[in-house]
Amino acid sequence: MTNDAQDISQEQPLVFANIGWMVKYSGPSRDDPTLGNFGYLKTDTVGHEAWNFKPLRGKVYGYVPRSAQIRIERLGAARGESQLAGVTVVWLARSPRDKKTYIVGWYNNATVHRSSNSISLARAKSFRVAYQIEAPASSATLLTPDARIFSIPTAKEPGNLGQSPIWYGKDESFRSTVRTYISGGKLPITKKKSTSAKQPDPELRRKIERAAVAHATKYYSSRAGGSRTVESVETLGCGWDLEATAFDGSVLKVEVKGLSGKDVVVELTPNEYARMISAEHRSDYVVYIVTEALEKSARAHVFRHDALLSKGKDLVWSTDDFRKLKIQPLTAARLSSEKAVQP
Repeated sequence: MTNDAQDISQEQPLVFANIGWMVKYSGPSRDDPTLGNFGYLKTDTVGHEAWNFKPLRGKVYGYVPRSAQIRIERLGAARGESQLAGVTVVWLARSPRDKKTYIVGWYNNATVHRSSNSISLARAKSFRVAYQIEAPASSATLLTPDARIFSIPTAKEPGNLGQSPIWYGKDESFRSTVRTYISGGKLPITKKKSTSAKQPDPELRRKIERAAVAHATKYYSSRAGGSRTVESVETLGCGWDLEATAFDGSVLKVEVKGLSGKDVVVELTPNEYARMISAEHRSDYVVYIVTEALEKSARAHVFRHDALLSKGKDLVWSTDDFRKLKIQPLTAARLSSEKAVQP
């Protein structure tokens, strides 16, 4: 569930809650497990936060791991109060793609309870969850995985996100930037230094490729794709077609493949494949495949490197619905003629 929440108050206090990673947070699903490094998620794929964006009687309820106490006096509550209304709660989670922590969504106009035993709800058969945050469902915003681009500082430095699931933000400047971001305001882009089934008809193949590139450009320029600035580098021989830059300067390197049919089968050039698997590029490398590219039914299949599932040289690329990319390296040869032997 998403909501642009354009009218979010700039004056509401902010609190951040670090939870497990999911795509939808709409209940347990085999296709959408709860991923994280909290103790209970090391042995279980269902976290109590699995329902954090699933409405119940017009409200959403937020679970905070480890029953962490929220110091609501830091948010403006009077001493002795057990709850505080009018708070913006920002949800954070660690991405399996690159192991970085991002903003995944937020509640506006939330009521925050100091203790974890304030609200107890049955969310499934024999499964009760203790909540300490509640908000109107209409004020909740959940970002798609590709729109989760606001990274959180986690290095071991004063003020950064630490071990507690509850965080109050690095400083007022950081909190102000977060408010601007979740209000839909534009943030300045920080420039960073840049470090198949082929279609036999050449003209038709070019049309398919152009349609696929347009599809990817439109997606990454949209809110769902992260509102990125997209630039074509197709003629530069980088090993990818598009660079999609987020407001923080991070760049996705998008290799676009277009297909006329429904089967997801494409080929990479040696240069593209080398960039895809390289330690330098793979965390930002995207394989964006558009099937039925010239039809109204055109569909994108977006594969990203999965750092959690990858083991050593056994690298894994997967979609947000956990379809894995089957990679079959091919061997090519260069042929040339020897000089004729003089009789």
